[in-house]
Amino acid sequence: MTDLAADAAFRAQESRMRMRHRAQLLWALVVMCVVVSALIWALWVVPVSRSVAAAQPVPLGQTVELPAEGVTGVWASGTAPLLGLVECRAETADGRALGTWSVPSPGWDDTLWWMTHGGGFSPVLSIADAGGAAAFVTCSSQLDAYDGQFLLAGDVTAGGGGVGLGRMGNVDYRTGTLLALGAVGLPLFAFLMTIVLLVQGLRARRSGR
Repeated sequence: MTDLAADAAFRAQESRMRMRHRAQLLWALVVMCVVVSALIWALWVVPVSRSVAAAQPVPLGQTVELPAEGVTGVWASGTAPLLGLVECRAETADGRALGTWSVPSPGWDDTLWWMTHGGGFSPVLSIADAGGAAAFVTCSSQLDAYDGQFLLAGDVTAGGGGVGLGRMGNVDYRTGTLLALGAVGLPLFAFLMTIVLLVQGLRARRSGR
């Protein structure tokens, strides 16, 4: 009987140690989520949002000079962008065409639309770095019956690259999508997991008394 009681006590202690170890790992995961989400917001969300707020919109059809360096995002508002009719051409002063690519979906406009200043502006595409050369972009509507506005602001695609995930790392996920989902999902996960861990800790204390 004594051996059975000792064995039960040992198993109970072992179970508590496993639960404590699991709780420590989950707390570490919460801290990591908070740190990563803080970096995403500080280095990506807030700068992009401020750049949109500071940009000056112009009607579709006009030509605007690109910033001197870095990838530039094109944001548009109006009927033409809503219908997907906006097309842009970017080239340097000597006629060299610059690369453009569309924004990922899901992305900024699906998760962080509430951080976009201005009336109804959404990211439509990104323009490659001009390498310090003078460059210009012209955005227009494919159908003259529909108008709109556009502005040049921060790039939401993080350069248009991707991150290889999956078992063999052979599945590419757009960096802009991962950042947009992380900016919203990581803080929410950390908040909910904190509540769960606190409730579990209170229950463990009560059961241990």
